Amino acid sequence: MNIQIIGENFKINDRIRKIVNDKIGDLEKYLKHFEEDMKDATVKIQKRKDWGYKVNFNMWLPGKKEIFAEAKHKELTPALVSLREKLEVQIKKYKDKLNK
Repeated sequence: MNIQIIGENFKINDRIRKIVNDKIGDLEKYLKHFEEDMKDATVKIQKRKDWGYKVNFNMWLPGKKEIFAEAKHKELTPALVSLREKLEVQIKKYKDKLNK
């Protein structure tokens, strides 16, 4: 999966890229039957002093199905874990619909 990571109010460094790829990148296992050029996603991370991190994920899958989720947390890693859980549910529903 090709993940474009965008940071708002802070710089995306190698450590942040690794955390995102560890927490979100392994969603690839649910999408392995799709062509590589169909697996482009965007992760936007916003950092705010007053409430922490807001992370959102956006991806379009065949059939014009948008996969989108958003999570907030004081810390980045728990926000990404929550985001991943939401994405897993959506991707599994999408795959079930395709298999019917």
